[in-house]
Amino acid sequence: MANKRILTLGFLLAIAWLGMLARVAWVQVVKSGYYQEMASSQSIRRNVVAPKRGEILDRDLQKLVVNADIELESGAFADAKGNVTGARMRRLSRVCPQGFLAGQVLGTVGKDGYGQLGLEYFLDKELRGTDGWKYLRHDVKNHYYPGFEERQKEAVNGANVVLTLDSKLQEIVEHALERGVQKSGAKQGVAIIVDPYTGDILSMANYPFYNPNTRDGEDKDAWKNEAVVKVYEPGSTFKIITSTALLEEKLIKPTDTLDGENGQYKISGQIIRDTHARGRISFTDALAYSSNICFAKASTRLKPETFYKYIRSFGFGMKSGVGLPAEESGVLKAVGEWSGRTQATIAFGHEISTTPLQVVMAAAAIANGGMLMKPRIVKAFADNEGRVIQELPPRSVRRVMSEATADQVKVMMAAVVQYGTASDIKSDRIALAGKTGTAEKIDAGTGKYVHGLFNSSFLGMAPVDRPEFVCLVLLDEPSMLKYGGQSAAPIFREIVDRVLANPDYPLARRAMKPLEVAAEPMAVPDAPGFTLADAKQTMSGSASNVHATHSAASAKGRGARNAGNAPPALAGKPAAYAASDSMVPTQSAPDARIMPDLNNYTLRDALFRLKNLGLDVEYTGTGRIIRQEPAVGTPVKPGRKCTLTLGWMG
Repeated sequence: MANKRILTLGFLLAIAWLGMLARVAWVQVVKSGYYQEMASSQSIRRNVVAPKRGEILDRDLQKLVVNADIELESGAFADAKGNVTGARMRRLSRVCPQGFLAGQVLGTVGKDGYGQLGLEYFLDKELRGTDGWKYLRHDVKNHYYPGFEERQKEAVNGANVVLTLDSKLQEIVEHALERGVQKSGAKQGVAIIVDPYTGDILSMANYPFYNPNTRDGEDKDAWKNEAVVKVYEPGSTFKIITSTALLEEKLIKPTDTLDGENGQYKISGQIIRDTHARGRISFTDALAYSSNICFAKASTRLKPETFYKYIRSFGFGMKSGVGLPAEESGVLKAVGEWSGRTQATIAFGHEISTTPLQVVMAAAAIANGGMLMKPRIVKAFADNEGRVIQELPPRSVRRVMSEATADQVKVMMAAVVQYGTASDIKSDRIALAGKTGTAEKIDAGTGKYVHGLFNSSFLGMAPVDRPEFVCLVLLDEPSMLKYGGQSAAPIFREIVDRVLANPDYPLARRAMKPLEVAAEPMAVPDAPGFTLADAKQTMSGSASNVHATHSAASAKGRGARNAGNAPPALAGKPAAYAASDSMVPTQSAPDARIMPDLNNYTLRDALFRLKNLGLDVEYTGTGRIIRQEPAVGTPVKPGRKCTLTLGWMG
């Protein structure tokens, strides 16, 4: 019996042993791949390797936004190459070295590394780059084995973004805007400066300021970029658009007269009033003194469809495509929705809503001779070595007027500063042009005008003959200095004065002291811009072929420098400017001319310098000119090929 029990027990143990062997064989042989994969999945983790986010630079490669150290939420470590050990999450800090400078434009990045506001949001894909990954092994205590590598993919760093902004000019504009807002008691302020020939946004300022480093400002909505999101009635600044349409259609001349009706005029059962009563005045004076009545009457000469065509052609009622988030399109009603007085009121900037950017770009088209440019704030994308990955060249949209019409409107705008509503900002150093604007605000709830609350603005360009920049200053609800000529125009003048004080700016180099007041006002030349020395070299290559004169006739030639001229429409008005050195050749220029030195010029300035040589110009690169062919001093003839090479560090 005992032996039977022992045999039974032994048999059972043998079966159990065989079962264990079978199970081991099943695990180690049949299912080995499965369990190996399970073990790997528990001890090897796929870790994200964050790319380096691209920096944001100004046009001179000054850093506006940079990366700070990588901080890990679990307190683990990230080495200099961005390799994360000990944690799977990370936070990338972004720092604006210049604080609140252009804060609303630059924007912010969230804790997850994605852009939230401004250009950080709009260009997030380009700035962020592409995540990499690697597999790391760890033990049961979550300790990683350094040096273990199984599979990995390198992260692709984000591109650096080069903007059109000039940080030095941005600082000047923000300082002047802050002072102006505080002095006028305004709630908010916006100032934009653009290069009229390229559409480059050189400065875009909002006050109250917003600091991306601390993510706060003096106002709860300080993070908004009002330059593109604010929709407002432009008021009298829009009269330059009406002037353009009338002049281009040859329905009026600057010297034609209109009856100001002594300050009151009834149209479609409603009264239009002027701040100051006027009788019969010229069309130029109607702009200079900002007569709503004269512009309402003049606008009736246009067919509604024609007027609408011009307004749309200037870009109103549509987004500009500048590349900034939340841009508004403004409001422009179709002609079929116009009432009996709509055309008359649009003529002086009511019953139409615009954005500040739309208004300044429209003025830039007048400044550059009639071409509407697409606003550009991103100039190029570059890698970490400074090599340009992609250039975004200037783009023209359409021609909206002839050069002759643009020159006429500029002369009329010069009258605004010479003796009109902005006469307080006249300068004895440089001829300015502009247009004031003061418009009552509309209550968003009722749709009615709010008495006593204004948007006050000033559109300015400097100098008149060939503007270096165009500027819009817009103040929201100034409580002490309510009119645009009192509140916004002085901000423009302060900006100009500070730019003139900086010899690095072309505008400062072009500023000239006026001569004695001439007996008769001089004509503003068509497209001047050369100094006397430049003109002598460019026109003939020899000073013996050119002489300077102060006669009115000599100012007619294109290329004559006459920064201080009073416009012809100012006859009989107080004259603050006389003709500067105007040039006229004493004899025909020879076929051979001399190649000027273009080193370190911008492309725009170089092309203007070469304009009268008749060369076939080709150019490559971005930045300032670092190489030219033919060489300096080489005799050249019209039609010869000229090659310009541009570089970032030129």
